[in-house]
Amino acid sequence: MMNPISNHLILVTAESREKACLQVEEFFKSTLLVRYDSIEIQDEDCCSAEDSTFTALIAKGLAANTAILDNLILEFKSTGFQTVEDLSRVEHGYPSKLLHIITHFLDGFISVDTNFYNLIDDSHWLPGKTAEAIKEYARQHWLISVHCYSESPEKASLIRH
Repeated sequence: MMNPISNHLILVTAESREKACLQVEEFFKSTLLVRYDSIEIQDEDCCSAEDSTFTALIAKGLAANTAILDNLILEFKSTGFQTVEDLSRVEHGYPSKLLHIITHFLDGFISVDTNFYNLIDDSHWLPGKTAEAIKEYARQHWLISVHCYSESPEKASLIRH
């Protein structure tokens, strides 16, 4: 039985919805960062930047990513981390794993926790240059919604070995 693991909203550039969906499917087939047994594109939740819901969907996804990052940082602080100087003394195990996940959110590695993912910039965020390009070339920018499933949460690895 497949279990729902993650939902992602992926920003891509493509000439059409079909090509945008293919790009997202290829990304999930080839990335080493997450592995799902199945991904399902949610056609009804996909749109181009010409759609009136596009901007609100990105804002919602960015807010969700920010909330996840803020919670991870709060949890990391609860392990005793207070300043940059504490980095050399971060405990191995759970505290260092939290730091690892935090840095992935900052450096752009997609994870099961990612809500919005900008495939254009390999980022959890929306840089100004990309926001400007969306305004100028709305027809070529797409949000593709995917639901991701695995037989077990353990099978949705962060990095395939």
